[in-house]
Amino acid sequence: MTNLLSCRPNLEVRDVDATVEFCVRNLGFEVEMSVGEPAYLAMIRSGEVSFGIVLAENPGVNSTTAGYIGVTDVDELHARCRDRGVPVTTPLTDQLWGLRDFVIEIPGGHRLAFGQRLVS
Repeated sequence: MTNLLSCRPNLEVRDVDATVEFCVRNLGFEVEMSVGEPAYLAMIRSGEVSFGIVLAENPGVNSTTAGYIGVTDVDELHARCRDRGVPVTTPLTDQLWGLRDFVIEIPGGHRLAFGQRLVS
């Protein structure tokens, strides 16, 4: 039987370079590849998390979040985002279902949630 190994969502944006630069500077992503000048496609990665950033004339943006990213120190990441002026759309919150998380908005309007499981 085939095992699923990974998932890389594609985020459609109007400016690939600006979105990539934002994710590298503020969230610690690295650029795996970028195509075009200006770029029309890029792949970024941090640890086991990766995204495709794709140029689109009319980007499709999810009304909630494009993804939930588990992290080891959500408080540190939240403080870093706050200190760098990253738009936080949902504040750092201890959820009833046992997660501590927050949501940011990246260029292009996509929202990414970051969180970790609360220790009991």
